Amino acid sequence: MVTFLGFAAFVWLWSVALARGSYGLAVLAWYGTGRLFLEPLHGEPSIVFGRVRIDRVVAALLALCAGGALALVAAASLPAVRLYDNNPAHLWNRLHASLFVRVTADGREYGADRVDPLLWVGSRYLLQGPSHVQAITLLNEFIETHGEQLLRDPLKRGILQRDLWTVFDWLEGSHAPYQQPQLIPEVVRKGVEDLRQPLATVIARLALTPEEIRTLPDNYAATARPNALPPDLFQPDGPWVSVGRPDGPIARHHLRDDGPGKNSVFLVLIRLPGGRDATLKYLDALRSFSGPLWMHDANQDYPNPNLPQFPVGTQVALVRRALLIDSTGRIAPTRLTEQVQLRTHRAISAMTAQEFADAQRIDENMFARAGQDFEEFSLSRAALFGERAGGLLPLAALDRFFLTFSSHGVDFFDMRSGQSSLATQDDPAHAAKLGCKDCHGAPGVYSFNSYVPFRLAGPGFTQAPRLSEISLVDAEQVAVAWKQQRVDWGRLQPLLRGPLKLRDHPGQRQP
Repeated sequence: MVTFLGFAAFVWLWSVALARGSYGLAVLAWYGTGRLFLEPLHGEPSIVFGRVRIDRVVAALLALCAGGALALVAAASLPAVRLYDNNPAHLWNRLHASLFVRVTADGREYGADRVDPLLWVGSRYLLQGPSHVQAITLLNEFIETHGEQLLRDPLKRGILQRDLWTVFDWLEGSHAPYQQPQLIPEVVRKGVEDLRQPLATVIARLALTPEEIRTLPDNYAATARPNALPPDLFQPDGPWVSVGRPDGPIARHHLRDDGPGKNSVFLVLIRLPGGRDATLKYLDALRSFSGPLWMHDANQDYPNPNLPQFPVGTQVALVRRALLIDSTGRIAPTRLTEQVQLRTHRAISAMTAQEFADAQRIDENMFARAGQDFEEFSLSRAALFGERAGGLLPLAALDRFFLTFSSHGVDFFDMRSGQSSLATQDDPAHAAKLGCKDCHGAPGVYSFNSYVPFRLAGPGFTQAPRLSEISLVDAEQVAVAWKQQRVDWGRLQPLLRGPLKLRDHPGQRQP
């Protein structure tokens, strides 16, 4: 029995990342426990206080001290996440921490309250090693204990499902060997296969009814009142115009990127200083422009300077809203805003070959040269659940910034050489601004990538999309239709109806 318990303890220890010396403490606790049971089989013992054997006392003390020290080490090694419950040992907190929290070599924790998990194309995290075993262990614990019944709050259930869906989409995406030791394709396939069914099962268990999804809060409305976000952004017939294209969703680079974030609705809204009528007339001018998009001089190609240009004071907003999977297995849009980026054009230079060259120069003055102000707000689960400002906070109030969208796919946490520099990164707002400059650093309309994808287009790019107004409902339907055609959704959908789903247990409360 002692041997069996010791073996089980080592299996558990192997599934979690503990501090140095943990395995030594485990050996001592196992040895002390064993001696406690084996000593009575020996000959005449030394006696203390009547019939108490001194060797058993020593063995018991050894087991208790080593086991207690190991328990303290284990508790200190688990990220102290308190998003879903004040108790960090709550199953929902532990599951979220295993997927979202990354730890550097010096013990610093990042990502607990980040919109997207810290996962890249080149990440080994979750695909192999202790993080892989721990994620599977917690997902199976959730399934076996019906962890979905621990919390009934529709908002928390929806957010956890959204988070797990994001991880599933990452699993089904590209995985490339960007650092040593390289990702082995067979290991990647096994890692994905091990996780995909448990993830799908928990995603299905957390599903809300269509009515529950419709009644989820509009957190943007609560955020816009106390913060710098425009309160009239979604006002019907207001000054902001939602922009769409006839051939699919807007903000295509955000949807096609290899990073997380493809289970969202992306909305692009624009506002000219003259109000709604001026904005609609400007979109008409863009649609009517028939000239070439690119010019050529003796030195280089550059965008046509005759494109209809924004007036100074024009604002462009990129809004990201969550999609969920309802209890019928369908994709459903929500009013939960995940991110908002807002750019205001304070000065606009004329496009020339030199201006185009300057716009492509990567440095900290790029936005200043483009005459733009930049702001970004991102969802904080802690603020959302605590009903603080709708949960959308400026980046300066959040964790360190890590670029997962449009990155090179390198996992900084997997790279030993890069771990020591993580704690000294720029503040989140500044780092995000630098990350956006590469694609939005040109003046005025030339930074409006929904029309001219600045870094993704060139002289061979001959026709811009015919942008026009689109209602928010229609934009959501376009995003859902696009998601339904994706490979990751095609792989998830049959798994949602597999074994161990909540809908297979009619006697339990439906989510």
